[in-house]
Amino acid sequence: MWTYLTDLLRLSLRAPGDAAARLLRSFPGAATAWQALVLVTCLSVVLTALIQGAMPMMPMDAEGGSFGLSPFGYAGLLGVSLVLLAGGVTATGRMLGGVGRFASALALVVWLEVLAMVLRLVQGVLILVLPPVAGLIGLAGLVWLFWCLARFIQVLHGFRGVGRAMAALFLAFIAIGTALALLLALTGLTAQGGLPNV
Repeated sequence: MWTYLTDLLRLSLRAPGDAAARLLRSFPGAATAWQALVLVTCLSVVLTALIQGAMPMMPMDAEGGSFGLSPFGYAGLLGVSLVLLAGGVTATGRMLGGVGRFASALALVVWLEVLAMVLRLVQGVLILVLPPVAGLIGLAGLVWLFWCLARFIQVLHGFRGVGRAMAALFLAFIAIGTALALLLALTGLTAQGGLPNV
């Protein structure tokens, strides 16, 4: 399993579309995608808390945290965001003639979060040793993640070019932003509070 993940990571760096195709070929099923979602969400919260705890020089708010949510709230919001992203790119891609399914989209979105965690880890280390470089790596990483997602969508829906994948992603972001704003309003989550030490 470790060899498979490291090979997939290297392939994602070189050719995100090929990595998506490989992941979908070995896709074990919807149940595994949901289990992976829970695991990756928990790991992301732990990693974020560890990075935050390792950087005492970072400015904190009056509550002593830089997050606006508790660990459980952050995990819930992240999990919901990933599900919404998977659902959004599935729906918008199908609107544009794609053939992707939600379970496959969820697997790709979970893998995208794994890539984002690796990027956060690298950036966290660089902030400690080379702060100026960390900002550039973070910016380049965001562009790379966006490109990965576009290529994932292209492979998921069988689009011949990346143009329709970009359009599907743009429409999905609009829908997801609206849904998250409604979710935050309904649950009463605010920017107050912090992520306690875990």
